[in-house]
Amino acid sequence: MGDVIVVTGATSGLGRALISALKGAGFTPILTGRNADKVTAAAADLGVAGYQLDVSDAGSIETVAAQIAADHGPVAGLINNAGIWLEGDFEAYDPAAIQAVIDTNTTGTILMTHAMLPDMITQGRGTVINIVSTGALYTRKMISVYAASKWAIRGFTGCLEVECAPKGVRVMGFYPGKISSNMYETAGVGRDLEMAMTPEQGAAMVVTMLRDEGMVWGHVSGRSIADYL
Repeated sequence: MGDVIVVTGATSGLGRALISALKGAGFTPILTGRNADKVTAAAADLGVAGYQLDVSDAGSIETVAAQIAADHGPVAGLINNAGIWLEGDFEAYDPAAIQAVIDTNTTGTILMTHAMLPDMITQGRGTVINIVSTGALYTRKMISVYAASKWAIRGFTGCLEVECAPKGVRVMGFYPGKISSNMYETAGVGRDLEMAMTPEQGAAMVVTMLRDEGMVWGHVSGRSIADYL
């Protein structure tokens, strides 16, 4: 069995494709998701371990992280994939919807990383990949809160990258455009996905990132890690 890799938001779309791709690449993927019935069904279908996990709930993260460690030993990787979409005029947003986006996309990613990172640092190896978005690379109307949630993770990822590299842990961000998943439909937004990346294509890219041990910070632009500390 290969390295244990935890994937959040893994019952559908990119997350589910990641579980399949990781298993095919020889890793031991751990499937997590908010809906217990979907977790059970997806885990059984894919032949992997599954855990109900709500990344917007700090208590859920703490409990599940401890259970995964007890069941599978040290975790070698974390893919923060769980996320929700919000689109529309900012002044029309429901405050509860705003909070849900930040709790899941931003705080959830940060707290999941906080829970899983110590074991990787202890081992002196590991990888954290945050599924960010091209929404964290540019600005456009109608996605202010979603973009804010992802711009925050862009900064978090970059800072943690230079902090963790000397400790042997790689931290990276994946910035896809549209992926043909049910994220938009779940948010009640229509979207033409004919030209979108498939979940399988996205998963293949992330697995390549995970496997490429040459992707270390010290080789960027010919600079050393010390230049950024």
